[in-house]
Amino acid sequence: MADCSDVRTGYVGDPGEDFIRIQKFVDRGRNQWRLDPVRTARIVGRIFGLEPTDRYTLYQTYYDPGASVHYADVIVQHNSCRYLVELIQPVRQGPTGVWAVESIQAL
Repeated sequence: MADCSDVRTGYVGDPGEDFIRIQKFVDRGRNQWRLDPVRTARIVGRIFGLEPTDRYTLYQTYYDPGASVHYADVIVQHNSCRYLVELIQPVRQGPTGVWAVESIQAL
């Protein structure tokens, strides 16, 4: 069994990250990968020990009407371990809103 201790789990969102600036950057046609939760999990997940070559699968997306926020759950197969990467749309909801990794949990 492969060691998966290289993956950081728990709440991993960065409260200092400027998502309004990131949203504006995407609105100008840059970093379009931020519009896809799976691609965002793959690219941002590297910061937390996941690999671009891991297997990423969109499990679900859902809208929380109480919080007025869209969420996405991506399952990642990393070595012999599985993780749930939870993402949120922090600025704008829907197809033009950027995604951000909020937490990573071992399954």
